[in-house]
Amino acid sequence: MSWIKKITQIFSYLIFLIVSVALMLEVIFRILPTTTPVDLQSVTSEEDILRFHANQKAIFSLGANFYKTVTKETNNAGFYSNFNYQKNKMPKIMIIGDSFVEATQIENSDTIGEVIIRKNNKKDVYQMGVSEIPLSQYIKMAEYAQNNYKPDHFVIVIVGNDFDESLCEHRIKLGTWCFDENFELIFNPFVGYTGIRKYARQSAFARYIFLQAGLSWRNFMAKLKLKPQGMEANHEYAGNVERIKHKEILNKSFIVIDRFFEELDKLKITDKVTIVLDADRQDIYNNSRTESYFQKMREYTIIKAKENGLRLVDMRPIFADDYREHKIKFEFPTDGHWNERAHELVAKALMGIN
Repeated sequence: MSWIKKITQIFSYLIFLIVSVALMLEVIFRILPTTTPVDLQSVTSEEDILRFHANQKAIFSLGANFYKTVTKETNNAGFYSNFNYQKNKMPKIMIIGDSFVEATQIENSDTIGEVIIRKNNKKDVYQMGVSEIPLSQYIKMAEYAQNNYKPDHFVIVIVGNDFDESLCEHRIKLGTWCFDENFELIFNPFVGYTGIRKYARQSAFARYIFLQAGLSWRNFMAKLKLKPQGMEANHEYAGNVERIKHKEILNKSFIVIDRFFEELDKLKITDKVTIVLDADRQDIYNNSRTESYFQKMREYTIIKAKENGLRLVDMRPIFADDYREHKIKFEFPTDGHWNERAHELVAKALMGIN
């Protein structure tokens, strides 16, 4: 039986080695400025919206080498901001969007709304941004803002993945609204993080691997054939929008845009809304205009905004003029979100809102 004892010893040693290395890595990445985001609040009421836990601090780092690190804080309303929001205060502007408004890559003070406050002496610009939410959720955020804050003006930031991700069949983010097969809005409750995702978020090493080193969480979970809560999306559509989409997705995305403007009209706020439309920034850098899914969505959004009487700020000519003069890009080396320069340009474009 000596060989059994020997195998057992080897196996025990391997287990000890693996556990020791895992613990050592966990300690190391807890000491380093590893990304430590704030968790989302559960949302089970259709009258509420998805946001973060209030008055919390978060650390966000870019790249495997931590080349940029920022510390951000959520306010009393559960959004990243340096100041609290007061109900029914009637802020001058409410800015709504996904991760481009959430802006975890830059300091709160460098985001669109706070640049407007600093440069235009407006003390009441609010921002509601949560990553991975699409057009269908923007409608409900605008409704929530209308009911709770009564802003004078709404700014809705639209980017490349906002269209198809509004379709329930394509991707469901728990805690948000999406369009079903009949293009009706339905609510998907979020009761909090559970299962493997809950434990992975508690590990500094796991956060480093998935949030900084570039390993796709959805791709990883798909390969393991696991679908933890809130990760039901097909991994092929994670991250940046694909340049070419299937014709069926393309056609349904056009309907999403139609429904988006119809819902805004129901809220009776179209005369108060400004759309900020992102550009294909690679086209700008290459001085080209290529055919793509996003380009088609951009063109149709511009048409529908005009038809519905909404003001629209197209960032393509603004970015193009600035890049032509300064040759400075509008995102980070390892992250496609807007950098400080882009936020400042968007803020300047919005300063004329009355």
